[in-house]
Amino acid sequence: MPSKTYTEEFRRDAVALYENSPGTSLQTIATDLGINRATLHNWLKKYGSGARTKISSQDSPSPASVTKAERIRQLERENARPREERDILRKAAKYFPGKRRTGDPLPVR
Repeated sequence: MPSKTYTEEFRRDAVALYENSPGTSLQTIATDLGINRATLHNWLKKYGSGARTKISSQDSPSPASVTKAERIRQLERENARPREERDILRKAAKYFPGKRRTGDPLPVR
């Protein structure tokens, strides 16, 4: 089976996704990206900063003490991860070309 070649940008994005995903396992991120867990682990050794984002009690303040500006900042942080995942998956889609285009209907089986 031929090995897949990933760009350095994809590798660094995968590492950043893992490092910025507190509470998510290495296996989960690797599965989501369609790569082997050991491959992601090797990328972490090579490109990782060794620091993983921690969930702090400041990330979820009580609703009564939240101002609109704080709430906007919190929602922007929460939206950053899905955006990052989306961007990585779009880049990964280039490595897994399909016969189906965006507007084409799914084949009937």
